[in-house]
Amino acid sequence: MPEEYRFKEERFVIEPLMLWLKKAGWELQKPSHPTSAKGWDIEARRRKECLLIEAKYISGSSISSLAGLVAAPLAKRDKRWNDPSWCCWAIGMRPQVERRGRHMYQIFFDYMARNSEFWKHYGEDLRMKYIFCVQAGEVTRIPFAAFLRMAKLYGGRANEKTPLEDRRRIAEGLLSRHLKRAVS
Repeated sequence: MPEEYRFKEERFVIEPLMLWLKKAGWELQKPSHPTSAKGWDIEARRRKECLLIEAKYISGSSISSLAGLVAAPLAKRDKRWNDPSWCCWAIGMRPQVERRGRHMYQIFFDYMARNSEFWKHYGEDLRMKYIFCVQAGEVTRIPFAAFLRMAKLYGGRANEKTPLEDRRRIAEGLLSRHLKRAVS
């Protein structure tokens, strides 16, 4: 991963999420070498529960940016604690592209709605707990199962023939109660 991209991931995703988790009372661990491919971006522990979090900085509205998120829970990675663990994703973007970046959720819904049965089993088998959305330093936690339900609803309301702006409005409507920041 290029150093500049890793710096942005640290600044716009990992640091705000770690601050949020710390305020919520989680004990945190971060890899000692930030560009290491081993380990999770953040490990959080509280009350004998461990969250293994893979973070991604989204520089545009490309689904290819999410490939690392999907593959991360599949890798056999070391973890520091032996408590029961849950995998999580953290998705963030630079605040200046936030309006355009929020269209990334529509792309994510398109991607997940195509094969909801696969994603249901993926979530269950890999113990997916949350998707953390980090925008302009604010963190929103969406349960993975709730995101899958929204993707299924999205799939029922939109398809590839639905105009792009309509698909974006549908996605925004489904996420509006979860994403605290209003589109300016």
